[in-house]
Amino acid sequence: MVTFKDFITRDLDYFFNLNEFAELHDIDGREVPAIVDSDILKIRSDNKYERYDGVYKGEVTVYVKASDFVSRPVFGQHLRLDGKLYLVVECNEVSGILEIVLGANES
Repeated sequence: MVTFKDFITRDLDYFFNLNEFAELHDIDGREVPAIVDSDILKIRSDNKYERYDGVYKGEVTVYVKASDFVSRPVFGQHLRLDGKLYLVVECNEVSGILEIVLGANES
């Protein structure tokens, strides 16, 4: 019997299709289909962007298929996205999708 979870797993290929939602991004030297969102954190909380004398903490959320990663990123790990170095702030997995929140101090 086919379950709802089976349908979701098959649908991941549609969400991460380069002709639909995803774009290729360089994640730690590997080209991976991903969805990058810098606005979702603004919606969730107003405190995500702290500013201190010209320096602010920028955060971005990256959605990728869990199967595209050998190991799941962990809090505090360095991760390079499109050539820019970030720290992993949070990483959650739901239905085969990793939601990786990355943070960096910027000026």
